Amino acid sequence: MSTDEPTADVPCVVLREWEDGLAHILQEGQYLLLKHPVAAQASVRALVAEGRRFAETPTGRRWKARLARSELVRRGRMLWQGSVLNMFEENPDALLPSALLDAVMGAIVSEGLPALLARLLGQGYDDAGPVDS
Repeated sequence: MSTDEPTADVPCVVLREWEDGLAHILQEGQYLLLKHPVAAQASVRALVAEGRRFAETPTGRRWKARLARSELVRRGRMLWQGSVLNMFEENPDALLPSALLDAVMGAIVSEGLPALLARLLGQGYDDAGPVDS
């Protein structure tokens, strides 16, 4: 018998929930960023500024050139652009991300607000009654 072949008496552990756990962590992170948008806005702005300062040093320029070709950075950019992180701005005068304010205003004027709220609250659309004016 080859050692590469599985046998019935040797248990095999298969972890299938890794992606579910990762999705949960990302959802919780997005929730925290949206729960504390002023702090998140300031943190993102500070990290971007620090990164740009570092990129202007000799070591930073070497890292920037190396990372520009990196698959990991390309995937990180995809995560950034596909998540709530993309709404934060560099503008030092912005306390709240304008994308967040745009989303709130868009929801307020939406005809589908009751259905949206029902979905966000984990209820069916039938549970959402009419919006009182």
